[in-house]
Amino acid sequence: MFGVLADVVLLKENSTAFEYLEEFPIQMLAQLETLTGRKAKHGLFVINMEYGRNFSGPDKDVFFDDRSVGHTEDAWQSNFLHPVIYYYRYLPTEQEVRFRPAHWPLPRPTAIHHIVEDFLTDWTAPIGHILPLRRFLENCLDTDLRSFYAESCFLFALTRQKLPPFCQQGYLRMQGLVSTESLWQHRVESRLLRDYAPTGRRLEDSSQQLGDQEPLGSPLAPGPLAQSVDSNKEEL
Repeated sequence: MFGVLADVVLLKENSTAFEYLEEFPIQMLAQLETLTGRKAKHGLFVINMEYGRNFSGPDKDVFFDDRSVGHTEDAWQSNFLHPVIYYYRYLPTEQEVRFRPAHWPLPRPTAIHHIVEDFLTDWTAPIGHILPLRRFLENCLDTDLRSFYAESCFLFALTRQKLPPFCQQGYLRMQGLVSTESLWQHRVESRLLRDYAPTGRRLEDSSQQLGDQEPLGSPLAPGPLAQSVDSNKEEL
């Protein structure tokens, strides 16, 4: 039931694993460890379904103009039912639950994220829903949740002390896609790798050329964890 039961995600050590608890009473959040026997010493997320605070009420028209929002930066103003993710570094105490802000279903969190409302209640849009959520999780967990090619993971393994989870759980376990010529072509066209074909010859389309001196498979590395991102689509 909305505003009464919520899903809880308990983080494990180093935030590399988690345990998902469904439909936990949010007003009993402070007693979670006692009631479930689980520990929440590494932080937790609470996923609650909420309507906008001004969506309905006495003498209010739920079909008013501008009742819906469609931009991710306005997600916190969503009126229709939408997921709200609360992040807590530590399990809230009974006092924090009891004296939470007025009209708040939960105590004030370390961080909060609203997923923008969707008329079909289908929050799977890559740009509108998934990408903002991933960035929120990255900020909370202080990690990089992007997917990387093997070349980038190899570079990180040689130059960095901490690898992204994708490289830890895939590349370092000898898992991933087998390289083919069509896959190389796709990576170059997507501007994820330099413009050298697998055979060593340059691509004929000069508009795809990104550099003249880099060897095949050299990943673009302009920033942290070094994967070139020229658009939201390429960042997914």
